[in-house]
Parts: sequence; C-alpha cells; structure tokens
Amino acid sequence: MLRVVFPTNQLMSYISPIESTFEKSNYLTIVDLNGQNIFDVEIIKNPHPHSNEDILKECKDKHFGVLILSDTKDIPIKELKKNGTSVFKSKDKEIVLDAVHDFIQDKLEKVS
Repeated sequence: MLRVVFPTNQLMSYISPIESTFEKSNYLTIVDLNGQNIFDVEIIKNPHPHSNEDILKECKDKHFGVLILSDTKDIPIKELKKNGTSVFKSKDKEIVLDAVHDFIQDKLEKVS
C-alpha cells in the first residue's frame, strides 16, 4: 500500500482542491493506494500549519510515500527522498482525485 498526502483546506475527501503548500493548508488529505485502486481516504488536521519543514517529521511518522502539491520550492526534497518520500508537482488548484489519476498514469512531474 502506498500513502499519498495532499495539502487541502476543505473537508471534501478526494474532491478537495489541493493547496499550493503545506503552510497554506488546514488539513492533510491522505489517499491510500493499493495498486491503481484507492483503498482508503483520510483527512487529518494539519499538525504543522505554517511550516513546510515539519512535513519531514510527519512523513516519516505517518509513513507517507508520496507528497503531491503545486508549489515545491520550500519543501526539503533531499531529506524527504532520504526518508523514502517522493514529491510530485500537481496543477494549481487541481482536485485530489484528478491528481491521483494523473499520478497513477505517470503524468505528474517528479521533483528531484
């Protein structure tokens, strides 16, 4: 199973628009993928609002394998990669479900 996390501000499950950064999000929408299928969707309050740096600890603690957001400039990419978390760039204000589809179809840009 692969855990994919998105910064969001709405409690609309996988139809929530993705926020540009974790600093701007009130929630984290977590999609668990089993192969190409959505196994589960969970929404949690962002435990580290206003901090892109703290997402590193959150990814390690919650076993997030993939982060997807539209603005990746302040994300600690190298540290996340060392911990086994990949970062992909979504379109601005794309909804979670569309980004999941694009991820599965290998249409998202991987940030390295």
